[in-house]
Amino acid sequence: MKNIRELYRREQHPVRVLQIGEGNFLRAFVDYAIDAANEENGFDGNVAIVMPRARKNERFASQDNLYTVCLRGQKDGKPYKENRVIRCIDSVLGAYDDYDAFMKLAELDTLRFVVSNTTEAGIVYEDGDRFDDCPPKTFPAKLTKFLFARYRHFHGAADKGLVMLPVELIDHNGETLKRCVLQYAALWQLEDGFQSWLDEACIFASTLVDRIVAGYPKDQAAAYEAELGYTDCLLDQGEPFGLWVIGDPRVRDMLPISTDKLQVEFTEDIEKFKEQKVRILNGAHTSMVLGAYLAGFDYVGQCMKDKAVRTQLEQSVFGEIVPTVHLPEEKAKAFAAAVFERFENPFVNHALLSISLNSLSKWRARVLPTLKDSFEKNGRLPKWLTYSLAALLAFYHTTEQGDGCLIGHRGAGTYEIHDDADKLEQIAKWAGGPDAEYIHEIMSQTGWWGEDLTKIAGLEQAVAGHFARIAKIGAKAHIEELGAQE
Repeated sequence: MKNIRELYRREQHPVRVLQIGEGNFLRAFVDYAIDAANEENGFDGNVAIVMPRARKNERFASQDNLYTVCLRGQKDGKPYKENRVIRCIDSVLGAYDDYDAFMKLAELDTLRFVVSNTTEAGIVYEDGDRFDDCPPKTFPAKLTKFLFARYRHFHGAADKGLVMLPVELIDHNGETLKRCVLQYAALWQLEDGFQSWLDEACIFASTLVDRIVAGYPKDQAAAYEAELGYTDCLLDQGEPFGLWVIGDPRVRDMLPISTDKLQVEFTEDIEKFKEQKVRILNGAHTSMVLGAYLAGFDYVGQCMKDKAVRTQLEQSVFGEIVPTVHLPEEKAKAFAAAVFERFENPFVNHALLSISLNSLSKWRARVLPTLKDSFEKNGRLPKWLTYSLAALLAFYHTTEQGDGCLIGHRGAGTYEIHDDADKLEQIAKWAGGPDAEYIHEIMSQTGWWGEDLTKIAGLEQAVAGHFARIAKIGAKAHIEELGAQE
């Protein structure tokens, strides 16, 4: 079988993007978006990748920097498959082995953007980094040296500033990155003009990204290659849905890469888009999975095919969650519809137990704010979000302890409950007492929820009622009877 480089050629475009990181997500998200924009929008830009830790790039070199993104999922109500050969990667360098070539990129007149994904722990400041390290250890220190080299080469020209677009999964990632860069500029006593240039000529935009990327399909690689007709050791698998929210409207005209392949939003209020994702996507997961598991289901796809659980999701998402999102209703509804298609993805088996990890903190972050907003707006407790807390308490209701977990029971089988050890210890103790005391103790833990949930009018009584019905008739029957209620 032929190698991918025998059948395809890299496209020739000016290097406009410096990408710090070579991982699966960046390749199936950012590089995919740029490749599609070159084709559909005339973006006319290539990417130079710098590997911040890895020292060699044999896999990329063996394929002339070509690779395939294979998207599998649900789109417009139908199974969706797309195989896109990414041809916009100009070069792949190691920050250590190719340090001089990396720094030389700072002199490129066409360079405009810096994209990074160095993990959640990547945007940090360490005062042990020195200016004469080649390169310094941390990503922000590397970036500071790179930006200073560009500032010097172009004599502080205002039109040679760069736009930083970090996609690391931390809040305010752009602001955090800029703060670290300024700390290094101060630590290394770089000239005042450089700090002014960072403020006036450069943009550090916070971003939010959303696409599930599975990476190299190890168990299915042979089948993929047979379908493609070539070998590709850099195959990258993901879902069709893609959303990139960039928290600075100034970038809109600079970066015309939004297409029907991957949507890009530019906004001054990125927090509203984060709220949308947390409440609708994550909140739907967290409010559904524990009760669904107790009802006998193991995977999200199974839940989507069941009439009762599907009714729960439709009523809770569109009736209870979407109205609390602080974005235009049509946007929130469109996002919710896309979430349903993602849950229906026939190519992914998303296990409910994997979603169940650390459900206490997840429920607090993903469901509680929505429940409170819905209650305040409508003057009544939302039935499904209220039920979801009862389902959580039922899922955690056990005195049996395992190795670093609790052991719950579903029918004749068992399952592991994973959460903070101190919380699990307390739960096991309370589970040995009366149900009312068990419910009251957990709901009144201010340190767990940020407040005493028993103080929310009617919530404790409603949760106790759901908990009792689950115990009496089972989770599946209770879901069915709730769905039939107005």
